[in-house]
Amino acid sequence: MTDPHTQQNGHKRMSLHLYFDLTDTLRLAEHAVAAAEHAPSFTETEEQTTCPGALEWVHDQGIYLMSNGLPRLTDPKRPDRNLTVHAHGWNPDADGYRRHPLVGDDFLEHLHLTDQPRPLIGILRAAHTAGYRWLHLTVAADTYVVRVAKTRRHD
Repeated sequence: MTDPHTQQNGHKRMSLHLYFDLTDTLRLAEHAVAAAEHAPSFTETEEQTTCPGALEWVHDQGIYLMSNGLPRLTDPKRPDRNLTVHAHGWNPDADGYRRHPLVGDDFLEHLHLTDQPRPLIGILRAAHTAGYRWLHLTVAADTYVVRVAKTRRHD
């Protein structure tokens, strides 16, 4: 198992590495950018701004992504639920319930797909075409980084 810490400014800093299947994630992303309406985040609601399309990164029962496009993309196996893509190892139905100090409370964060100068939807499409397999989120206490990866390096 890889050490879950990275060095920054001479201090150990805890990080969490989440890997989402890129093919399944791209399906959610394509739904979100194609939708005419979107579920806004809490901040967008408070600021009365619109959301142009996003992946919703959620932590409640596991850690997963959903499309924020409306109408919602439903799960063909469970038509009463939204289609989700769980992070590798974070599906409570398959992997059991896990805890990590960086994801203590439930949350929902938007990963906007069309923000400039490098729209995430374009990165996902190009990575999928080039054979990348994973959307990789590196989570620290006060930030996160979105990348694509060909392999999972942090199991």
